[in-house]
Amino acid sequence: METREDRGKLNRSTFVLEKDRRFTWNRKSLSIVAFLFPFLVLASVYAVCQTFPFGQRHILTVDLFHQYAPFLQLMRDKILSGGSFFYSLTSGLGVSFYALFAYYLASPLNLILLLLPASFLTEGIFLITLIKVGLMGFTFFQFLQVSYKRKGVLAVAFSTFYALSGYTIAYSWNIMWLDTLILLPVVVLALVRLMRDGKWLLFPISVTLLIVTNYYSAFFACIFVVLYFPILLIRCTEGEPFRRKLLVTGKVIALVALSVGLSAILLYPTFLSLALTSASGDAFPKTFELIGKPLTYLGQMFPFLQPTVRSGAPNLYCGLPVVFLLPVYFLSTRIRLREKILNGVLLLFLFLSFEINFLNFLWHGMHYPNQLPYRYSFVVIFLLLTITYDGLRSTREFRPTELGLLGVCLMFVAPVVIALDSEIKTAPWTSWGTVIFILLYTIIFSSFRAQSYKRRIQVNLLLTVMLLEVTLSTFSGIYHIGENEFYGSREGYSSGRVVASIREAVRQTKLMDEDKSFYRIEVKPHKTSNDPALYGLNGLSLFASSAPKAPVTFFKNAGYKNNGINSYQYRGATLFCDSLFRIKYVIARDTLPYEDNERTITLGNSHVTVYKNDNVFPLGFVAKPSLADYKSYYGNPFETQSDLADAMMGETLHLFSELKAERPDDRDVHLSTSSNSKYRFTRPDGVSDWVIELEWKAERSGPHYLNLDISSFDVEKASVEVNGNPITLDKKVKWISEIGSLVEGDDVKLFIQPSESVDSGSFNVHLASLDMISLTHLKDFTHERALSVIDMKEDQLYGSISCPEDGVLFFSFPYDPGWVVKVDGKQVDIETVDDAFLAIPVSAGEHKVFMYFRPVGYGIGLRITCVAAGVFFLLIMVLLIRKRRARKRAEEKFFFFDDDHDTEMKEDEEADDQVEEQSSSATAEP
Repeated sequence: METREDRGKLNRSTFVLEKDRRFTWNRKSLSIVAFLFPFLVLASVYAVCQTFPFGQRHILTVDLFHQYAPFLQLMRDKILSGGSFFYSLTSGLGVSFYALFAYYLASPLNLILLLLPASFLTEGIFLITLIKVGLMGFTFFQFLQVSYKRKGVLAVAFSTFYALSGYTIAYSWNIMWLDTLILLPVVVLALVRLMRDGKWLLFPISVTLLIVTNYYSAFFACIFVVLYFPILLIRCTEGEPFRRKLLVTGKVIALVALSVGLSAILLYPTFLSLALTSASGDAFPKTFELIGKPLTYLGQMFPFLQPTVRSGAPNLYCGLPVVFLLPVYFLSTRIRLREKILNGVLLLFLFLSFEINFLNFLWHGMHYPNQLPYRYSFVVIFLLLTITYDGLRSTREFRPTELGLLGVCLMFVAPVVIALDSEIKTAPWTSWGTVIFILLYTIIFSSFRAQSYKRRIQVNLLLTVMLLEVTLSTFSGIYHIGENEFYGSREGYSSGRVVASIREAVRQTKLMDEDKSFYRIEVKPHKTSNDPALYGLNGLSLFASSAPKAPVTFFKNAGYKNNGINSYQYRGATLFCDSLFRIKYVIARDTLPYEDNERTITLGNSHVTVYKNDNVFPLGFVAKPSLADYKSYYGNPFETQSDLADAMMGETLHLFSELKAERPDDRDVHLSTSSNSKYRFTRPDGVSDWVIELEWKAERSGPHYLNLDISSFDVEKASVEVNGNPITLDKKVKWISEIGSLVEGDDVKLFIQPSESVDSGSFNVHLASLDMISLTHLKDFTHERALSVIDMKEDQLYGSISCPEDGVLFFSFPYDPGWVVKVDGKQVDIETVDDAFLAIPVSAGEHKVFMYFRPVGYGIGLRITCVAAGVFFLLIMVLLIRKRRARKRAEEKFFFFDDDHDTEMKEDEEADDQVEEQSSSATAEP
């Protein structure tokens, strides 16, 4: 019969079985969740925002729209077509693709685009972004697990805060920076393993990947790791002798040097190419400036803010628990005082870097960033989350009243800071949303010491609230970016009928072109600042941080759309410059608002029309020696272009002729001029709705162009009328506007309507006509002295030329020191035209010309990388040999003890047999 005791034993046994069957998270499953949660949260938020395939929008905004996506398409085209990775003829008349690749395209995840057709470019970028954000959560989770050796589900929440921080949401469109946020936790994790466990292999691999995937943002991460190193060294070698600490430091320095060597093939040529960009000329700040915004930094840690994109305070949001747990960490008695002091000093230094202009300048690589301030703020987020995760366990040290008082203070401080600081960009729900979540965290943290609640319930409740907060904050941030920066329609970008028509027009134009020689093609009106890269054209437009500064300056002086830093666009072109730069075809998306009788229509459908320019010059030709002395200047683009034509011919052509403006007699606007181009105006008394008007009359037939600069005052609208047909002008236009082919006697009228707040001001205007006879004469001159191209690839050219006299062989390629030119087998020095274009001095006679492109420093970088790779291989071989020897010694030791054990067992068995025999004998005796 079963007793009461037996039943008790059975019940206890049953209870144990039920407990064993309860689901528990292990490290592998939590790692998957750490990846999936930020991935799915961001995907869900974009789905709500109608991103394809959940709608018809894409996630491309700001520079992802204008730069990164077109360059990703360019890389995809190069890989699939086998193009050169050194140089590209697609963008900017020709540009170092190696420099583009190093800054924008080195992430291995970009290879995902090869799996998708070109029409799904935006969706491929969407998928890459989601994967990168998921990997950020995954790697930060691994870092927390390895560094603190804890098995807890709350690490998933902290990793999600890292992956969906305010920095990530604000700059997720800077898709190449996200690789650094993925790899920073890996580098620090590898550093911990190296110092604490002696495992070194992951460290050089992770540092090399960090540098190679994006050297720019890696610079911020590397500075942070250097600053964080002493803290890690003290924590990971606690109690170790000084000699051990010194040995670890030496290993780290050696492995960092090895990593730099492994990345030299990309890093060294890129470093040299930066000398050509606008970023290389920034001067160190001359005066000390203190911004003085400590409350702003606190406010930037609150959720539901509008992300800082173009200007404003640093993006520091990484979860409200950080604000709550930061004082807990520094007041905790569990955490060593020395560690708290070092972390506090580092955190203070990082905040002072926001405050002090000297430090901010140094953090940005001795450069003043063009918008996008405080680009290194992600390292502050990393440190904040690391500190507060360590302080999480210390909440049980404090009484509920103490934590409750902290929460009440935060509930009062948060709305006050938000209300008082205008620098903080809030939403209508920011204040009350922040207070509600502070209240929830106060209740949960205060209950940690209560014995009436199970620990599992408290943790799960905290996890739920943390994940809810980051989800809502992510939605708020993406919503604000969509409102402020705009997420456009995927139709017309890389997919749709217009895009398909452009690609088909490019294909058919290539088949129809008669001479089959190299030419360029452009699109108007533009879609992005890099349309040639987006659509696979050989064009002029370029917007890239790695763009050389000299061509930008030339195109600015020549009247093209530019930003004066790293961009020039196919807006402001004249037929002369189209001919000089061999832009043979123009694809018009829409019907042109003006007549173009100088180009002929070759193709067209209901979406696009293709215009052909029959006046293009050769790719290379011998100009007069005077071209080497040509210098462009800013002010009058028509004179700048005319001077260039004169320098090429060595004589005065009068290529452009300016027209004199006339004022209508019935206008009350006070308008005066001291020259034929600069005008000053004053608002008429008692008039609110007023317009400035100028008139011209065409003096000869041909293409006419208007250059208007009204950037010094606010304008409601500006337009020009040609024989009554209106052409709308950009309100901030400073470049040339084409107004079409005019006939002698045609009327041109300019209308400028200033804003209501403008009472007076000034503007510059030039109207000029192009002399087609002079252009034809110039075309004939260049073709008579043309380079005959025998063979041409993207990064090399071979041809022959017959020079009637000494001159300058001009190429319509931007100058780059990576070009190597040989004339008749001998390398020659390269000259430049206006520091912007490639030119070679040649003598009279027949010559063979061969030129090729290799990034400056590529050979040296390659050799350094090969040496470093050899050293790395030897280190791995030594590691494997040591492991093999250690395993062999372990096996020998095992067999040694096993043999001893067998011998002892055998001796015991023999002794037992003897005893049994003796016993048997004794028993048998009578």
